[in-house]
Amino acid sequence: MKVVFVHFGRENMGIEYLSAALRRDGHEVALVHDPGLFSTEDNVFHSPFLEKIFRTENIADRIVSKKPDLVAFSAYTTTYRRLLAIAEDLKKRSSVPVIFGGMHPTLVPERVISSPFIDYVHIGEGEATFPAFVASLSDGRSLEDTNNIFYKRNGSILRTPLFAPIKDLDSIPFPDKELFAGSVRYKDDYMILASRGCHNSCSYCCESFLNRLYGNGYFRRRSVTSVIDELCFMKERYNFREVMFFDSILFTDKKWLKEMLSLYRRKVGVPFRCTGHVDLLDCETAGLLKDAGCYTIDFGVQSFNQGFRKEALNRREDNAQIRKAFDVCDGMRLRYDVDLMFGLPESSVEDYRLPLSFMQDNKYLNRLKCYNLSFYPRLSITQNARERGLLNDKNIEDIEEGRIGDWFHVDSIKEPAQKRQKEAFQKLYKLYPAMPGFLRRFVAKRDLHRAFRFIPYGLVIFVQFLIGLFKRDYRFRIYINNYLHHTRMRFSSSKGKR
Repeated sequence: MKVVFVHFGRENMGIEYLSAALRRDGHEVALVHDPGLFSTEDNVFHSPFLEKIFRTENIADRIVSKKPDLVAFSAYTTTYRRLLAIAEDLKKRSSVPVIFGGMHPTLVPERVISSPFIDYVHIGEGEATFPAFVASLSDGRSLEDTNNIFYKRNGSILRTPLFAPIKDLDSIPFPDKELFAGSVRYKDDYMILASRGCHNSCSYCCESFLNRLYGNGYFRRRSVTSVIDELCFMKERYNFREVMFFDSILFTDKKWLKEMLSLYRRKVGVPFRCTGHVDLLDCETAGLLKDAGCYTIDFGVQSFNQGFRKEALNRREDNAQIRKAFDVCDGMRLRYDVDLMFGLPESSVEDYRLPLSFMQDNKYLNRLKCYNLSFYPRLSITQNARERGLLNDKNIEDIEEGRIGDWFHVDSIKEPAQKRQKEAFQKLYKLYPAMPGFLRRFVAKRDLHRAFRFIPYGLVIFVQFLIGLFKRDYRFRIYINNYLHHTRMRFSSSKGKR
């Protein structure tokens, strides 16, 4: 069969793994991709005007032109509405079967399968189950012998059993990176997963739902050999300059980390970045990371209100552990990013002030990354907000239908004064790491955050880029190259049409 994947947003490793599994079984695979440049899915810069210029048009026509036997959409909650509109447009042009998979269909499969434009829904991991489904469809066999599938029959919605996640991640073929090669510059940045799942169950994160869905054993790690073999193979192919470990937390096992980083330093030898957890970082771990080429660790703190962080977000670390991790990084001269979340229920001005005083003396703070809370379906933070009256039944329906904001640019804050407050703090946070210590202390002590609201947002972004380049943060070169790459693609395609 020929399977055409449809995706909106950045590189999707789930699709790459599914493509590799399908090709291994002899199927043909293609991709129709809108990278979502300048859209709400662009975590760097959102511009409705530029989004219209760079938006991929006639997606349904492009799908049909590839003559698929099956069209597979990968949907997050934030991209579901756009992809559903494409599926509706596609059904006007073709009778090809449509299947939706990804995180949003996994969260609310019953709602997604009820759409008249969707024939099947796949939930959970798919390297074993999706190729089996494609084989059954190709051979005309009953779907009752497949797993992880929701489908319709005679007006009823049926589902097949959930298949346990693959225990041996080494048995899965390397991701099919060529699928996204036209829109992703792998020579700048290579993204890899060394593990799947997360030991934590933060109330706002979809990993917590997967932990409930699959139970114990969902977290798995690849062998050191598998990780290094992939990196060596792909470096030979793409000659990448940087690596991003996309794991929820890279350093959960120090023995594994030591072995992996030792080989990484000798055989791969390019800078990398990763995500970590403050209670797992000590001097030895930081030293291993630094010596192997790590230039940034991303810590997801979200809020410096310790009690709120534990009760509302289900994060176990305390502020003393956060302080220790930051001091360790400063001592090792290892830069680190800190994630902060806006729009959390009942957050106060004082909560937003806390990071300013907490980090005023941390010299290797690299970035304060600002996100907006998104209420995803069936997560505990969403359920708690409903129980407390912060969300009503209509809000829950909108969330399950994908009519929500996203982490980066759109949020649920409606009150004008709160919006102004949020805007001021976000701009301050973005500029804060570049400030010398005396200026940080002055701003925190004098409560000058309000003044930052009047700084043009474009200027803030520009200064951020200058700071990143000055600090040799490879990501900013990647961002610039990515925008230039897609600008060339856009104008070259425009010339071809004339």
